[in-house]
Amino acid sequence: MSKVKIIDKKSEESILNEKNILSKIKHPFIINMYCAFQDYENLYLLLDLLSGGDLRYQFNSLENNFGENEVKFFISCIILSLEYIHSQNIIHRDIKPENLVFDSKGYLRLTDFGVAKILKPENTTISDTSGTPGYMAPEVLFTKNHTFHVDIFAIGVIGYELLIGHRPYRGKDRKEIRKNMKERQIMIETDDNKGNKWSEDCINFINRCLKKNPEMRIGYHFGIKELKVHKWLINMIGINYIIKI
Repeated sequence: MSKVKIIDKKSEESILNEKNILSKIKHPFIINMYCAFQDYENLYLLLDLLSGGDLRYQFNSLENNFGENEVKFFISCIILSLEYIHSQNIIHRDIKPENLVFDSKGYLRLTDFGVAKILKPENTTISDTSGTPGYMAPEVLFTKNHTFHVDIFAIGVIGYELLIGHRPYRGKDRKEIRKNMKERQIMIETDDNKGNKWSEDCINFINRCLKKNPEMRIGYHFGIKELKVHKWLINMIGINYIIKI
């Protein structure tokens, strides 16, 4: 990474934050860092090589949307990465398809910890609005204190997008997205009038992730464990399942 470009984009804090966080964690479902170094012109992070492209690229390459079983698998991969980083008191805060990359076997792994935060005993919530508006939880968009549950909302957005073909709350900018979110609670219907039908367990899971009130969101009381034991996923987490890409 060019030092000049980092300074021009005022990304120093983000780069250092990612480096510091990656130096503390290691897991099969994240993109791990092995070392960091620099020369006069550049900064370097040595990371896992993932050759499958990101989820956005694969999604845009499809003629149709992903099927329910594929979405279930992708969400399971995300949940395993979040289970680990949340156990390390880290909130990712920017879960989106561009930050989910396929390895050579088709497993999704989480990357880009530039706006992630480590929660400390004296600081159990965060109030700044970092992240990507289309995937931000309401408590972030409306500059309220937030914690781990924002990552769960993003899971719901991704699940909705992969099944329906677009994000639940859309707009040309953050203000328009915030307005749409304020006006209504979007949910997946049993039948989308295009012939697409999904299981009740699938719809229940994604709709509960998308609850605007974090206290009503799945995972509010027991964290990621609550997602893992949901009927839609309980037989999925931990199996050796490979998506060919």
